[in-house]
Amino acid sequence: MTISKKILNFILLCTLMVLICLNSTVCFARDREEEKRFTEAGELDPEKLNASTNRTYDEAITIKEIQISGNTLVPEEIILDTINVKPGVKFDRNIIKDDLRNIYNMGYFTERIKAVPKADSSGITLRIEVEENVPVTGFNVVGNESVESGEIVKVLEDQVGLPQNIELLNNSIKKIENLYTEEGYVLARVKKVQDDPDGVINVEINEGIIDDIELSGNFKTKDFVIERHLTVKSGETYNELKLKKDLARLFGTQAFSDVRRVISPSENDPSRYKLTIEVDEKRTGSISIGGGVDTETGFFGQAGYFDNNFLGRGQEISLSTLMGSGNLLDNNGVIDESPLQIELKFIEPRLLRTLNSLQVSAFLQDMASFQVPLSLEKRLGGRIEIARPLKKIPNLAGSINIGIENVDLEEGDRDEIVRLFNEKNINIAERAKQLEAGSFISVGPSLVYDTRNSLINPTDGWYASANAKEYFAITGGSETFGKTSLTVRKFFPVGKKSTITVGGKIGTGVVGSIPEFEAFRLGGPYTIRGFREGDVGSGNGFVMGSVEFRTPVPFITKILNYKIIRDLRLALFFDAGSLFEETLTNSLYNYPGYAVSFGGGIILPLPYLGPIRFDYGYPITSVGAGNKRGRFTFGIGERY
Repeated sequence: MTISKKILNFILLCTLMVLICLNSTVCFARDREEEKRFTEAGELDPEKLNASTNRTYDEAITIKEIQISGNTLVPEEIILDTINVKPGVKFDRNIIKDDLRNIYNMGYFTERIKAVPKADSSGITLRIEVEENVPVTGFNVVGNESVESGEIVKVLEDQVGLPQNIELLNNSIKKIENLYTEEGYVLARVKKVQDDPDGVINVEINEGIIDDIELSGNFKTKDFVIERHLTVKSGETYNELKLKKDLARLFGTQAFSDVRRVISPSENDPSRYKLTIEVDEKRTGSISIGGGVDTETGFFGQAGYFDNNFLGRGQEISLSTLMGSGNLLDNNGVIDESPLQIELKFIEPRLLRTLNSLQVSAFLQDMASFQVPLSLEKRLGGRIEIARPLKKIPNLAGSINIGIENVDLEEGDRDEIVRLFNEKNINIAERAKQLEAGSFISVGPSLVYDTRNSLINPTDGWYASANAKEYFAITGGSETFGKTSLTVRKFFPVGKKSTITVGGKIGTGVVGSIPEFEAFRLGGPYTIRGFREGDVGSGNGFVMGSVEFRTPVPFITKILNYKIIRDLRLALFFDAGSLFEETLTNSLYNYPGYAVSFGGGIILPLPYLGPIRFDYGYPITSVGAGNKRGRFTFGIGERY
């Protein structure tokens, strides 16, 4: 019985050992199958990644090491920075699955990415296997003419030597298109990107070529009038910045109420574009009849005709007439005489379809003289001026002026003149020299440099002009003489809308002595404010300067928010000037010959007319005998 019991216990023990061995074999096989499935799951197949078995790695097991293999160009540190799994963290199949996606999204690798875990008693060693894309050896840019290849390659060159990366390449394509857009080539697109087996990536660009330009809406205006303002041409790359300037020039002709551009694919070549310039013409011919009151002409009436698109050819023609009652101010030096002024003007902005402009004018003036005291002045003549921008120096234009003019001066108040000459103890024979006039042919060049950011209300830029004119006497008592002058103004921005303007002007006679009817004068709204016109005096030369601060009127837009009100400016100014070789008139009326004044005013900018100024100036130097301190002045346009 005892022996049988021992045998039975031995059999049971053997049976138990067999069962334990069988169970260990099944567990080992199951672990091997699970590792195989995890390795296959490394290929970023969501179905495989989500597949599970009845048993997973113990969550308590940690990752002791991470190994990266298959990378030759992308540093291991960059890959490790991309993943969330770190040594020492618990093993988590879902986190590893997300990390494989993160590595793939770097863009440097193919989809053949695997994560292979190996477990032992101390933890798991995780090996991530990657396969890099073909390395980039260089870039070849074709189709570009407007932007140099070097500028485009700069955007791409940081990818050379690395595996191809679709995300980086797409970002570079956006940068290339932005590079074109910043330079005005808004239609430019990267058309095709193709890689060669040797790693060179070919980038083909469609810059947006204009195939055809059409005009629309010009029923009166001739096509060539619009075309001469367009610098964009068929066959060249479309440039938005360039066209904007063209449209601004078209609008500036005042022949159109609106100017637009429409871009559409070309019917002949879908890879190119058709540019349509649409214009809305406005009535350009107008007759004006009006009147008013002026300090120099008195109560006046005027009538005129103006057309800035004469016969649809973009030419300007105007006729203006003015008649007045005479000077309203108490000015002992000016005769109270009814003025008559007539002017006929014709302008061809593109002479013979070139950049030259032509201006022809004829005029008649019959009025009291503001140059020679107590005299009547009549001028009859005409001028021809040809002007042209100088391409080699931006913002610079030159012109030549040729004119013929007859000037006639007559005594207006002999008794008062005799009294003045006797009072000042001046020989009355000098009066004949004051009245010397005659007929002249004038010739003179001029230059204008203008970088102002606005013609109506500038806040920044330079304006400079220089001109000279020689008057050749052909009849009368006057001799040949010449004049020259130089003007410079600089606008310094202060904040967004304010500005400080510093300006100066100098003029002098050359080749002979200037007769009094052409002498330089100071005093009035366009020279030294705070004085009547010419009350500082006249002379054979002068120099003057001015400093002015302009700023918007505070708080006015809260009451009247209109554009013309928003453009309104307050001005504080300081003027100074002096004459050289003063004329006889200065002695007759005790004009000081120099002046310094300060004051303030209002500037109202008006389109096509320029700034209208209302100023009050107060002299801080001598104003001459009989003159009062402080005056209001009114002027149109920049002061000089």
